[in-house]
Amino acid sequence: MKKVFEFLRGIMLIVCGVLAFVSCDDYLDELPSKSTSLPISTIDQLDALIAKYEDFCTEPNLSAFCANDDFEVPLEMYNAQPMFFPGPNVILRAYLWNYEDLASLGGDIFWGGDGYRNPGEYGKIFRANMVLGELDNVEGSKEDKARLKAEAHFIRAYSHWMLANVYCLPYTEANKNELGIPLKKSTSFEESLVRATLEDTYKFIESDLQEALKCQTSLVQDGIPKHWRANTAGINGFAARYYLNKNDYENALKYANDVLSEYSTLVDYNTEMGETDAMGIGVNFPTTYNYDGNVYTNRIEWKETLYMRYLYTLYATYGFFPSQDLLDLYDQEHDLRYKYHFVEGLLEAWYACDYSLPVYISFSMNHILSGPSTAEMYLIKAECQARLGDYDLAMETLNVLREKRLMPGEWVKIKANNQSEAIRYILEERRREMPFAQRWFDIRRLNNNEDPNDDVSSITRTFYPFSSTAIYDKEAPITYTLEKNSRKYALPIRENEIEVSDGAIKQNTY
Repeated sequence: MKKVFEFLRGIMLIVCGVLAFVSCDDYLDELPSKSTSLPISTIDQLDALIAKYEDFCTEPNLSAFCANDDFEVPLEMYNAQPMFFPGPNVILRAYLWNYEDLASLGGDIFWGGDGYRNPGEYGKIFRANMVLGELDNVEGSKEDKARLKAEAHFIRAYSHWMLANVYCLPYTEANKNELGIPLKKSTSFEESLVRATLEDTYKFIESDLQEALKCQTSLVQDGIPKHWRANTAGINGFAARYYLNKNDYENALKYANDVLSEYSTLVDYNTEMGETDAMGIGVNFPTTYNYDGNVYTNRIEWKETLYMRYLYTLYATYGFFPSQDLLDLYDQEHDLRYKYHFVEGLLEAWYACDYSLPVYISFSMNHILSGPSTAEMYLIKAECQARLGDYDLAMETLNVLREKRLMPGEWVKIKANNQSEAIRYILEERRREMPFAQRWFDIRRLNNNEDPNDDVSSITRTFYPFSSTAIYDKEAPITYTLEKNSRKYALPIRENEIEVSDGAIKQNTY
């Protein structure tokens, strides 16, 4: 039997757990193998495969978390509390772009899951493929089948896109023949794991996206935004993001407008946000915060969400530590995003760190919104309007968001003197509104679009030398650099994934 089965077996066992969790029926008498299949017989069982939102919403994405210029561990902070890097682990290697050794460090939760709660992006794809493969074999209404078909295509498109933007080079004309990702179109254990080209990868994602856009399930049902499942606003929101990242501003604008015509609700930080000493340690957290990351109450109630996805930091000892470059973008006196989300005193009180740096917090210590939101749609709309030439209208769109984020005053509404200035204002607002979660994707597209004014020339870090086993913090610090359009904008695939594919999966070259 090919080792491909080993690659998928853990995902299958997760699926079994999901079905057992959501049903009391004894229809899993036999674990699946190459010669047997799950005895799925009802549409409710297919629905259950993709209904457990806790398994679909987390994204332990190293590149979005710590490989970009929104994240920084200052040398002084490490010196004050070395626990942040107890050794050359996956966080340090991603943070300093040490991909040669990162590839050898065990399993990759974002890629293939942890064999327990987090199925990884390929695990999500596998469940979507199970739904698509079994829809014709179960009883159910035409409407329910159409709903599940659209949702499965959405999940598959979203996860393939996430994988492509982590493990592949940016999509450009010059990169079309570079390595994409293995495209999983079925649950077959014999399906090829050879990486498609980047062009074929994007063609497949777009074909799935077009199927997903046939969805007829609205976001708001019975007065409640049900953003934990696929819906018209969520899918249109992902389409707007997808086309923006391809520098297709006409389509990105179209889909952002489609979202906002259906659902345009924003949280007013002046009236709907507050602070609380949630942990009883004398530190004020935003009222959206839950100490227990497994409690989803505040995340579900966040009314700007179009589709629930959250960037996840992997380890409790790591927070969203902002770079000075990011902090400098905020009007710290008037911007309520800074007031509520940048928690001061946490390093000292919680981490016993004799160094002062605010930590970015929204829903828990290690969860921030990364799925499409209404705020993101205003930003996409404004950017597309500016890039298509109507920069005055773009500023009007941007100011709708700013009015909900800043204290009232003359500083709220901004004007641009020209197109270039408008785009700069909008891109700065994107970083303020969606730190960490979208920055990796933005750098990749901005370095490869039509406007050289957007380029992020390089990212630098100052840290000690290190090896595969030790950090040499008695030696002089050195500078680490991620150059513009470096091949290191594609993370390495872990060596164990390559091994279980019998070498079918090829590693990135650097």
